[in-house]
Amino acid sequence: MDLFKVLIIAILTVSCSAPMPKGLGVIDNQLSKCPDKPNCVTSFKHDEEHFLEPIEIVSNKERAHQKITGILTKNSSAKIITTSPDYIHAEFTSAIFRFIDDVEFYFGIDKKVHFRSASRKGHSDLGANKKRIEDIRFKFQQNDF
Repeated sequence: MDLFKVLIIAILTVSCSAPMPKGLGVIDNQLSKCPDKPNCVTSFKHDEEHFLEPIEIVSNKERAHQKITGILTKNSSAKIITTSPDYIHAEFTSAIFRFIDDVEFYFGIDKKVHFRSASRKGHSDLGANKKRIEDIRFKFQQNDF
């Protein structure tokens, strides 16, 4: 039992100490590439291994920004860190081990919401970032915000 407690404390210490990564934000109308790990997804085709289709904007990007902001605000594990008319950066914190994932949205000129969702620590996320983006996409399409 003592080994289990030590393991939990070690995991919590490591997960809570992960600094915000460098390179977040929009550079040349794109978000950063995913690292060489499976714990990231992106809507930019330059990274086919981590690629998911961007979210289609059917109205305008101001409305799309409102919808994404509303979806994030309703999610208790999300915290909006940075917002501008073309960009949102949010942190998602897992319930048990308090791992932090960085999720970015870029409202480009191509009538699409581009995104990047990446875990700060570890190698695999067991599909958590992909599931998160698909959930946000579903809520966006259903106007659930």
